[in-house]
Amino acid sequence: MQCNKYSAIIWNNCVKADQENINKNGKSLTRSELQFIMKKSVPMILANSICFVILKYVTARDAMWKSRKAKHKNSGKVKLPYKIKEYFNTGWIHQNIKIYKDKGCLTLGKPVLPDEQGIKRKQKPIKCYTKKIPDNIAEIELAYQNNKLYLIIKSKYKNDNILIQSNNEASIDLGEIHSITSIDNNENAIIITGRKLREIKQLRNKHLGKLKSRRSKCVKGSRKYKKYSKAIKNITFTINNKIKNIVHKITKLYLDYCIKNNISKVYYGDLDSCTRNTKKEHRGNRKVHQKLSQWNYGQIMREITNKLTRYGIELVKVKEYYTSKKCPVCSVLNTPKGRNYECDCGYSMHRDVNGAINILNDNSEFKIHKYKNLKYLRIV
Repeated sequence: MQCNKYSAIIWNNCVKADQENINKNGKSLTRSELQFIMKKSVPMILANSICFVILKYVTARDAMWKSRKAKHKNSGKVKLPYKIKEYFNTGWIHQNIKIYKDKGCLTLGKPVLPDEQGIKRKQKPIKCYTKKIPDNIAEIELAYQNNKLYLIIKSKYKNDNILIQSNNEASIDLGEIHSITSIDNNENAIIITGRKLREIKQLRNKHLGKLKSRRSKCVKGSRKYKKYSKAIKNITFTINNKIKNIVHKITKLYLDYCIKNNISKVYYGDLDSCTRNTKKEHRGNRKVHQKLSQWNYGQIMREITNKLTRYGIELVKVKEYYTSKKCPVCSVLNTPKGRNYECDCGYSMHRDVNGAINILNDNSEFKIHKYKNLKYLRIV
């Protein structure tokens, strides 16, 4: 924890130095300038660990500028990093890490500091014992979560995956009930349901609602108040880990589908307008608001991007206006009822598959109206 306190001092110094330079010269400090200023500010941690914190700060600052350039509705409200932190994750790169696989031990280096007599002496390294030590460790991060310290180990691996090269294209219709619905040019369709996600989120909301209701009757700062707050943190931490696991399984199933059907390009809809501004006055009743605000759209797309790009599959973000209402045969707009889509021309289809068909037809040279094979997959 002491290492994370020193890292927080580096972060706070970066925030202050950058803000002072902006007020004085109207410009932000570059990464090299920050490294020069912070070089001797906290000698209790390694120089590489100082550079780790500076990189995190510069990354957060660049994300702010990127958000402003995107010109979203609330982009003008985005600010530079300004919060003063008490703790911040400490990082070690491969040069400061020693591995003893026979003992299952990792040693993380500490800087050389002078003792009371002014003689520089090496500090004892931090020893960490683990059951499995991955190869090619690039970086280790010390994180504090759920009242415990964790080591986040990042390792490098060669990308030996065969890049997919074909003319087969597919589209994704993302949904809150069915997480991924997709169809390709060869009329192979897949539906990966997200009902397991909904089940876990409903359970989380139920438990959190009870605990928060009980906590609201306690005096703030009392023992019972702290007890309920700790229980809320534990449940949130556990459920979030389960959600990450399910999202990984969902996206892995879709990756297998792409590899099996030799898909080289995937179109997916731009749903930023649906997932932003989900307040009650904008999005109907509170149940709809809750579903939209807790929808894992961004998390699913991030995992899909990470997995598909390893195989050279191109992801294209497109607009999906009226794709759930349009008939691919006669182009008439109809409002679907339930989970099925029906048109007066006689066309009938699952509403999510119909949305995927329209996304593909609007952006691809191929035109399809039905599927040959349909797989419905459920996460257990």
